[in-house]
Amino acid sequence: MRLVGVSMVRNEEDIIEAFVRHNLSVLDGLIVVDHGSADRTPAILDALCAEKLRLVVMRSDAAGYLQAEITTSAAREAFSRGGADAVFPLDADEFLRVGSRDALERSLEAVPPGHFGRVAWPTYVPSLDDAPGDIVAKLRASRRILRKVAYTSNMSRKIALTRHFALESSATITMGNHDVLLGRNQRTSPRMPCVDLPEDIVEICHVPVRSRTQFIVKTAIKRLARVAANRDYPGGAPIRRAFDAIARGLPLTTEVMLMSHVTWHPKDEGAAASLAYATDDVPIIADIALRHTPAAPGDPLPLVLSAVERLVRRAARSTGG
Repeated sequence: MRLVGVSMVRNEEDIIEAFVRHNLSVLDGLIVVDHGSADRTPAILDALCAEKLRLVVMRSDAAGYLQAEITTSAAREAFSRGGADAVFPLDADEFLRVGSRDALERSLEAVPPGHFGRVAWPTYVPSLDDAPGDIVAKLRASRRILRKVAYTSNMSRKIALTRHFALESSATITMGNHDVLLGRNQRTSPRMPCVDLPEDIVEICHVPVRSRTQFIVKTAIKRLARVAANRDYPGGAPIRRAFDAIARGLPLTTEVMLMSHVTWHPKDEGAAASLAYATDDVPIIADIALRHTPAAPGDPLPLVLSAVERLVRRAARSTGG
């Protein structure tokens, strides 16, 4: 069985090399779509390709955050031209943990016709300072959050696709890679049925916040791109409150930075302050060595301004002014 990962990434220079090297220790190939990165992400991906890794890199110049469309297209590419039997849509901050490749293949083969698999999605928290250091060591020392607050069950898991997805021409991946629709309307299309894959066989370990600088870049650019695509987060959503905190220059505490990644609903405010962590974590990262990753995060301002410039130019073209 051939297993392939697909990912849309943007400004992930601190983690993209670890993401590629680790997940290729599990998967047979990766397709990465770079979505207009302005940091060293494209150069790192090019360097990894030059090493002849099982990596295909594509580019997207879309100004808006069209993750659903881009990831769906990449997944279909993996099935049609990449010879995949199963596809894992992944973000650059996600690391597959697989106990046994044989057991994983058997679980994927058991997914019923017309279904997709759902994978457990635990969140991990490393030290959140901006001090120079090895991201692999930081990931290895991350602590797993024992409980997420989620107001819909599909938000606590990610998807794994088998060839049933490829055979269903109307199937599309939702924003965030949490669900599969039978249609293209992210709000009204019916859901494809799913089955849960056992957590002791496969998990997608999530490390969404890694430093203050990375958090500022990720939150600001992602929110602006969602607005540009007319897919802004609902009023009162935690990520909008985090964006407002950045815009107003408020202190970025650990709770503020984690709030938008462990809660998804305004009623969950304050949940991040009472999180519990596991004490017996198994490392989420393979035994890998990095060659191209910068030692320290860069200044977030140029990256945010680059994203704003793209959006302004797009608006100017659309209005003729």
